[in-house]
Amino acid sequence: MDQERFMIIVKGEDKTQDVSSYEKDPPIVRIVYKGSSKVYTYQSSDVQLLTPTIQDITEDTAVFHEGYPFYNVERVLDFGQRVRVCFNNGSIRTYDRERIQIRSSSTQNAEGRKILDYWREISKYAKSEDEQENKGTFLAKQFANLNYVDPDSALSHYLLKKPIKSDIPVTTEPIFPFRYNLSQRTALEQSLKSTISIIEGPPGTGKTQTILNILANLAVMQGKKIAVVSGNNAAVLNVQEKMERHGYHFFVASLGKQENKKKFFANLPNWDVSEWSSDVPEDELNAKLQELNQRIHRLMELDREKAQLRQKLSAYLLEQEHFEHYYARQDIQPIEKWSFYRQTPKRILEFMKDSFLAVEVTRKYKFLYQFKLFFRHGFTDFKRLKEQGLDVILNVQREFYTLKVEELSDRIQKLEKELEAQDYQALMNQHQQLSETLFRHRLHEKYHNRPAVECNEKTYTYSNKFKTFIEHYPIVLSTTHSLRNCIPANYLFDYCIIDESSQVDLLTGALALSCCKQAIIVGDTKQLPHIVEKEIEHRIQNHTVPDMDEAYDYIEHNLLSSMLALYGDSVPKVMLREHYRCHPQIIEFCNRKYYDGELIAFTDPGISESPLLIYKTSPGNHMREVTHGKKGKFNARELDVIEQEILLGYLEAASGHEDIGFVTPYRKQVEKATEQFTIGIESDTIHKYQGREKSVMIMSTVLDRTRAGGMGMRFVNDPCMINVAVSRAQARFILVTDQSAFHKYGNEVGDLMRYMEYSTMDDNVVESEIHSVFDLLYKEYSDNLQQFRERVRFFNKSRHRSENIMHALLDEMLQEPMFKDFELGNQILLMNLFTDLERLDEEERKFVKQRSSVDFVIYHKLDRSLALAIEVDGFAFHENNPEQLKRDKKKEEIFKKFGIELARFRTNESGEEQRIRELLNSMLY
Repeated sequence: MDQERFMIIVKGEDKTQDVSSYEKDPPIVRIVYKGSSKVYTYQSSDVQLLTPTIQDITEDTAVFHEGYPFYNVERVLDFGQRVRVCFNNGSIRTYDRERIQIRSSSTQNAEGRKILDYWREISKYAKSEDEQENKGTFLAKQFANLNYVDPDSALSHYLLKKPIKSDIPVTTEPIFPFRYNLSQRTALEQSLKSTISIIEGPPGTGKTQTILNILANLAVMQGKKIAVVSGNNAAVLNVQEKMERHGYHFFVASLGKQENKKKFFANLPNWDVSEWSSDVPEDELNAKLQELNQRIHRLMELDREKAQLRQKLSAYLLEQEHFEHYYARQDIQPIEKWSFYRQTPKRILEFMKDSFLAVEVTRKYKFLYQFKLFFRHGFTDFKRLKEQGLDVILNVQREFYTLKVEELSDRIQKLEKELEAQDYQALMNQHQQLSETLFRHRLHEKYHNRPAVECNEKTYTYSNKFKTFIEHYPIVLSTTHSLRNCIPANYLFDYCIIDESSQVDLLTGALALSCCKQAIIVGDTKQLPHIVEKEIEHRIQNHTVPDMDEAYDYIEHNLLSSMLALYGDSVPKVMLREHYRCHPQIIEFCNRKYYDGELIAFTDPGISESPLLIYKTSPGNHMREVTHGKKGKFNARELDVIEQEILLGYLEAASGHEDIGFVTPYRKQVEKATEQFTIGIESDTIHKYQGREKSVMIMSTVLDRTRAGGMGMRFVNDPCMINVAVSRAQARFILVTDQSAFHKYGNEVGDLMRYMEYSTMDDNVVESEIHSVFDLLYKEYSDNLQQFRERVRFFNKSRHRSENIMHALLDEMLQEPMFKDFELGNQILLMNLFTDLERLDEEERKFVKQRSSVDFVIYHKLDRSLALAIEVDGFAFHENNPEQLKRDKKKEEIFKKFGIELARFRTNESGEEQRIRELLNSMLY
């Protein structure tokens, strides 16, 4: 019988191939089998003659058997309970219906097809790393074969912008054989239950450790199949090396390009798990882990609080040091006892607020506040407060720092004692050991006495071998662009972890997403993205889809930024916050400048020398530019400083040479450094250093104040590049740069220099006539004052109502990304701003010392330097008050003598917001 036309089921068995003839004569059926003339008679109820529904298989349709794809299928014959699969070579196989799946490609959707066609066109020009053949040809071939996009794939979700599911059931409690912290646990739990999730991994926050724990849970505890990929081999090699270091490499296949496959199959890993069996039952191990989880979670929160308090304490100690230097320059006598109450930082802030109000408010309320000063603060010297109020306040401010440092130190000490009393580290070790025991026990169950896989780089993807191969090696490592070549066509991993995703372009990212059901995107938008070469950008700039979502634009986006642009806040996202690499003072620059203060440094600052050093070259223009042959910029003077003053001088005995790294934005400077340095240190461009680290990092900026130097400013002042450069340093970061090329604010290198100068008490900072704003003190004071204003009704009927409106406007404006490097202070004393009053006349000095303040100051976050001073003039309070007008004029003159404009805003004017924006922009550029 023709198998493609009929299926004959006799007593539940498919006999089609055996039947020579068939005759139906109800209620019986007569059948003659091949090779015999005997006629067999059956009841009609025992025989079924089925005819098929025929489905031709095209390039945008795929056939799967229990989740594994078939190749070269010509058509599928559906007989209802059974299915026949017809292959191109003429062979036919029969399967139970429920074991076969036929799926149509997502590219049948017009929008998805449009995006894929756009990328397919670009693939003819775009380059892909690590391939021996012509780059464009390789990607073009990949996209030519990408006609089928599985509807269950992450690429389908991405192309069609399907809603992300975050409720996928997870059947097992997570284990952590590689240790963990709070952020990493949250990231793991989120990634296991989401179709697409993002793990933001700033420098030194344990991205690889997080990935290892995810792999342990998915591959071993849940039996999932996972690909780990990145845009280049370096990131995946990091995963491979750490798995190998722990003895877990035997279930990881390091594939990718053909050369890697040959290497892997030529040296298939051996394994011995005979000692990994646990005598303790799994249920008991899990129960112990659950019990530990509850105890550890609270202790981890306390440990995080301790690290945050240490960060805060370090900031207060630095600001206290600046304040003491400032205080020593004032002609003020210390006050031994100004209150008969025991003081706390909170009480001091309350005193500052109440004493300010006692001076500021009208006669009607003056007695009330004097009364409050006596009863709430134990203060009685009202005459001194009025005549020498500044002496009182500066002594009070000084006491604030002392008490705040004590308060923070005491809290840190209490936390340390509690963590020690609860055996926190011992519990963490126990948790890891139990996780490792359970993890290894599962590996023992699977791999003990398991035979080796018998295949090679050419045969492992054959349909009869791949299932065995992927069961043995459930983790596959590859680059994004080579992953599709590592597996059978249309095979889907359960998960794909895409590391360093900010450096993964959309073409190779799409290829990886086409190979998995769920995607975990790991990366950092604040580090270097992939680079589209100018030549390629020029060639593909006309290949755009007019009505396409901008998130799919190859030039504008990498995979990470595309996901964020496409899904916004709806994509599950966790930022790893705990930092373990850099000295706290080094990472604090990146933290403030790029991560909104979210990072928590767990590194020990120690008692070593300053971790931040600046070497400024002698005045003059030292940059040179090669314009023929191998073009580029270099600066020999900076290289001389590095070799003679740093390598052969300062660092000669400080570190081993293997612990020192040199980075620069320019390839030509790297070439010159390699030629010149007599001491062998690892030198490279910042782009190539991403992912690496050294105990000591030296950075050369190259540029000077020439026109050619100015033209390079935009390239060097790339925030991602500066973030990467600084965060490579573990113990010390040394900047070698021009004296004044980067002097402007809103300039990445300039901001770095100012942060370093402020953090190291550089003479240029501490001897300035205009003092840095005491940021921490005034933040707490401003909050205290603002809360009071919002609470007390009568203040809203006074001139302070105008200040409340301005405060709200400024606060909202400074949340905008373009003004993120500014901070806002309220009611800043002039004396706290201007340290040297000799340039003022006697009356002006007296005015400053009488606790005169400015309504608002906007200052730079990284060095606390004053950017803009603002006064808010209520019409009734100023225009109808001649005495106040005189004070206003005097205040303006004082600011003018220090070279700063005092911007005034009247309540009966309009356009305040636009004017403030213009003033702030003038500060930046």
